[in-house]
Amino acid sequence: MFSCINLKEEVIMNKIKINMPRKEHKLKINMVSAIKRKLNKDIYRRKSNKFNEEFSRYDILTGLPNSTYFFEKLNNTLEISKANYRKGAVIYIDVDNYKTINSSWGYSAGDFILKCFSERVNSCIRGKGKLFRLNGDEFAILIYEFKFINEIEEICNKIYKNLKEPFKITDDDLDIYVSMGISIFPDNSSNADELLKFCNLAMYKSKKSGKNNYTIFNNEIFETYYREALIRSELKNAINKNELNINYQPQIDLSNNEIVGIEALLRWNNDKLGNVSPAEFIPIAEEHGDIVQIGDWVMEKSLEQASLWKNMGYKFNNIAVNISPIQIKEKDFKDKLLKCCDKYNISPNFLEIEITESTFLDISEEKVEVLNELKEMGINIAIDDFGTGYSSLSYLINISVSTLKIDKTFVDHVENYKNMVLIKNIVNLSKDLKYKVIVEGVETREQIEVLADLGCNIIQGFYFSKPLTEDSMKILLESNGIGK
Repeated sequence: MFSCINLKEEVIMNKIKINMPRKEHKLKINMVSAIKRKLNKDIYRRKSNKFNEEFSRYDILTGLPNSTYFFEKLNNTLEISKANYRKGAVIYIDVDNYKTINSSWGYSAGDFILKCFSERVNSCIRGKGKLFRLNGDEFAILIYEFKFINEIEEICNKIYKNLKEPFKITDDDLDIYVSMGISIFPDNSSNADELLKFCNLAMYKSKKSGKNNYTIFNNEIFETYYREALIRSELKNAINKNELNINYQPQIDLSNNEIVGIEALLRWNNDKLGNVSPAEFIPIAEEHGDIVQIGDWVMEKSLEQASLWKNMGYKFNNIAVNISPIQIKEKDFKDKLLKCCDKYNISPNFLEIEITESTFLDISEEKVEVLNELKEMGINIAIDDFGTGYSSLSYLINISVSTLKIDKTFVDHVENYKNMVLIKNIVNLSKDLKYKVIVEGVETREQIEVLADLGCNIIQGFYFSKPLTEDSMKILLESNGIGK
């Protein structure tokens, strides 16, 4: 291109020299020089634009092609695959512990790990596909073609094997764990966006299954996703549609066979989904922020009902309400709790809030102090599912606890010697620390006898009563008779 331009310039210059007067000759030379500069600028701009366009398709840190290039390549591959009746796959990779690496080692170390990580993964797929960095610690492998699914599984297993060797940061070894989700085209879809979404769903199933493994997308995963999406959608209007209700389960003192406490248990019956288990819908409500409104509603209704029963003269010591860690993190959590007690003329020591052990992993020291303040004001704090969700008892030192609730998993096999030893030691610990102990999930007479011998006095479970509706609980309180 440059040679053609120079040739044209030479012809023009010769004509100028032959035919033009000196003054006009000089003017034309300047014009040609201007044309030459403009042509050179255009050529430079085009080259620069082409370079920038190519540069914008690659990740600066790892040198891998980025998400823009990924979708271009995937769409092209989908067209070829469709024309040639070939199967391909997308493997979505998420580094499970990347946030921990950044917070513990710093962002420079995190960047270094991502570069080393991308090199190791790349070495597992040479000639079979292409690795892309989509965003942060999210990567994708595009497999252009395969015949049998075990070819994809071999790649995943090779990646896990390659990552078993620790990464080095200065003199320390660092293990990297990844969760992967796989979608197949055209079996799952021939749409790039859908394929990536299906990969994400499969990857999240890998995480829920314990992380550091891979999942191949299937219809069951899609159905689970659809159900969760429906629950999320329906839950937003559950309060307004009067679909939520509260059941009540009594807590019985074995020494006199009387009701000493009542636990409020949330239930949901939806016209599209039917009865939905709290174990299914509460995590979804927590994930999407609806739990605060729902939790406030449960507290309001529970205290209102407890106040009515107390005013009727029914005898019981407290009403227990489950609290989510999301609620505790709210700035006005303490104020709302106290205002609700005041609204229904409930003494703070008549309310017991139940918090799971794992909650203490999620709340800050500032929120621990809020719990301690509530305890000082008289509100009782129970540790639910005690012994199942935390590896340290240090929180018992930091938090003013009132009650330990022994989980059903210990009760199911209470005749087992190790279970008996654990329960006995929890009871002794509680006595020394002046905690109340409640045993959950008691279902048989044999369990009652063993637990009584171990010093457990307060029992909750189907042996005495399943969770009851408001009217059924009222009848039980009136008679204060416990079925045997």
